Amino acid sequence: MQRMKRLLALLLLLTLGALLPAAAEESAPPLLEVHQMMLGCADGYLIRLGDVNILIDGGEANPGKPEGGVMAYLHAAGVEHIDAVIITHWHLDHCMNLNDVLAAFGSEDTVVYSPAEAVPAEIDNGTVIIPIGPLVTGRHQQMRMGDVLEFSGMTITCIGPERLSLGGGCNSDSLNFVLQYGSRRFLFTGDFAQSSGISAYSELCANVDVLKFPHHAIEPYEIGSTALRTVRPTWVLVPGVVNKYKVWNHADNLGVKFPRENVITNADGHVVILTDGAELFEVRTQVDPAGL
Repeated sequence: MQRMKRLLALLLLLTLGALLPAAAEESAPPLLEVHQMMLGCADGYLIRLGDVNILIDGGEANPGKPEGGVMAYLHAAGVEHIDAVIITHWHLDHCMNLNDVLAAFGSEDTVVYSPAEAVPAEIDNGTVIIPIGPLVTGRHQQMRMGDVLEFSGMTITCIGPERLSLGGGCNSDSLNFVLQYGSRRFLFTGDFAQSSGISAYSELCANVDVLKFPHHAIEPYEIGSTALRTVRPTWVLVPGVVNKYKVWNHADNLGVKFPRENVITNADGHVVILTDGAELFEVRTQVDPAGL
């Protein structure tokens, strides 16, 4: 009888041992994907986590191309729907393709966040006037400092601006927010890093894993020395064609050092950063979105 019990116990242990790896695999958290799209001197980021898709900006460097790089990238990457769009501020290189994106991937449930109270009817960039509002689908919601959005295990905390200068229509009106997944943090700055917000949320912003560098790294560098010293990113994403060493040297002159190879620009093609919320990132450059 005792021998039979021992045999049954051993069989149970062997069965559990076979099942545990599979169970652990099933419970592994999904990977967060942060895509920096190569759009020339324009901003566009795709955030994917499971079935959630968020677009940050999505402008076009050439206002004469309504079916721009953002649309091509989203189609190639197999995106079928967009849950939310965050427009950091109402400049064409950040928002021009908004209604094209909504028409192709949006629904009445899609929320468009921006710093403004309403979507502008049109934007005049000095050369052409581009119609923007009304939205073809979805709804607009103003994002304010202190707002916290939750999407399937990740949070987005708005840390600025404290106040608007031109109703969301200038660089200094840019939304700043921290996207957090597990212990990993991404700081997005639009075209301007709000020093007051970074100071107010210093614990959340300190030593972030990734900083989306403001204003395409074109002069002036719209991030202050105190703010950059607080942020001290491991990786820097620059949505522009500027030489990456300009960014590195600028930070170095402000007393902030990070590896040159960790500055990623459009010269590196489309970029995807992956994290499970605990492990550090796998950074893929020269990405073919059709092969994801």
